[in-house]
Amino acid sequence: MRNKLPVNLPFGKIIYQTRSGHSITTDTEFIVRTVLEKYRKQSKKISVLELGSGNGIISIMLSHYCPVWQITGIEIQSHYVCLSKENAKLADVETTSIEADLKQYTSKNKFNLIVSNPPYFPKNKGIISPDIKRAISRHEILCTMEDVLNSVKRNLKTQGKAYLLYPEIRFNDIIQFAKKVDLKVTEKFILNASKNKNKILVEIVHAED
Repeated sequence: MRNKLPVNLPFGKIIYQTRSGHSITTDTEFIVRTVLEKYRKQSKKISVLELGSGNGIISIMLSHYCPVWQITGIEIQSHYVCLSKENAKLADVETTSIEADLKQYTSKNKFNLIVSNPPYFPKNKGIISPDIKRAISRHEILCTMEDVLNSVKRNLKTQGKAYLLYPEIRFNDIIQFAKKVDLKVTEKFILNASKNKNKILVEIVHAED
């Protein structure tokens, strides 16, 4: 456990995050709370995909509050896939964790709901962490915004919805790239993170919806 830090979940369970990787922040709570509010009347079983699931915390929390949902998380870094499986057991929830590159991942069965807290910053913007695990989590080293949106396009059901979290300063980028792959932004929710550094959770659907 020397390379891991405990994370106390709001429902009394403890899971772990890596010391060197991207830390769990208020982003996670914001995503989960917003999605649950949007789907609070949804009692039937739905399929959920998390892109870039990391240590699994978003999938785990959604599974705890909505145990009938079928939740799959994909993650390109193998050590996170192992950790997310361990964390799901610790939290006593059922989720599926798959090692996969979202740039290629195409599910046989599309999903009702897709969520993601993807890398925020373009590769050539800001200071990139010397720790490669943290750098991959924060900067678009292994996938870009357009890659994320293409994955949404491939894996989202016709009437499904996706929720992606980005810095508010990238909102115009989201609009542009979503349109490029025949998706559209229908709503945004603002997380007041700090002065001039707000984040937004955008709701995205197929353009023809």
